[in-house]
Amino acid sequence: MAPIKRLGNWLVWSLFAVLSTQAANAIEPSVAGTVIHVQGAAFANHHESSGNLSLGAQILVGDHIVTGRNARVGLRMVDGAVLSLGADTEFAVNSYLYQKKAKQGTARLELIKGVFRAVTGAIGKLQAHDFKVQTSVGTIGIRGTDFWGGFYFSQALDVALLGGKGIYIENATGRVEITAQGEGSTVNNAKELPLPPKRWEEKKLNAAKQSVSWDVPDSGQK
Repeated sequence: MAPIKRLGNWLVWSLFAVLSTQAANAIEPSVAGTVIHVQGAAFANHHESSGNLSLGAQILVGDHIVTGRNARVGLRMVDGAVLSLGADTEFAVNSYLYQKKAKQGTARLELIKGVFRAVTGAIGKLQAHDFKVQTSVGTIGIRGTDFWGGFYFSQALDVALLGGKGIYIENATGRVEITAQGEGSTVNNAKELPLPPKRWEEKKLNAAKQSVSWDVPDSGQK
C-alpha cells in the first residue's frame, strides 16, 4: 500500500504544480497606457522581451522605455494622463493603476535619464494626488498639473511648473513646493535640498518645452 500512497501523493503534487504554473502564466502585466506618438528610434523592454515602439502599442506596468537620438514618444495613460518623452531618455513605468468606479489610482514612474513632460489625468484630480516620478536625486509629486523635468541643462535635475495647481520635489534632505506657473527648481544631488523655486527666463522655458515637443523634424532614424 505504501508505494500506492506515495504514487498518489506524487500525482497530487504534480497536479498542484501544473495548476500553479498555469495560474502564474495567466496573470499578465496590467496595461498602463498606449503609444499615441512615436518619432525616431524608441523601444520598450517588457518583462521578458523587448520591441520597437509603434503607434497604438500598449505600454505595460513594468516597462522600461528608451528613446534614441532626436526621438520623441507620446503616451496616453489609462487615466487620461499624457506623457511626452524626449531624446536619449530612459523612463520606467513601475506601477500604474486607475479604478474609475472606486475613484482610486496610483502612478509610480521613474526618470532614469533624459527629459519628460507630464499632463496629469484623473489620478492627478483625486484627493490623494498619488502621482509621483522618481529620479536619482529626488521624487517629483503633483497636485494635478502640467510639468516638465529632466537632466537637460546640466547634470542636475531641473523641474518646472508649466500649468496647474503645483508640484513638489523632495529627497532625504527636505521638500520644495512650486506653485507659480513658469517657476522651476534645481536639485544638484540626492544629499542637497532642492533649490528654492524661481522664475525661469522665457528662453529656458521654451527650450524645456522644445526638448519634448512632437513638432520636430524627423531625423530619419528608425
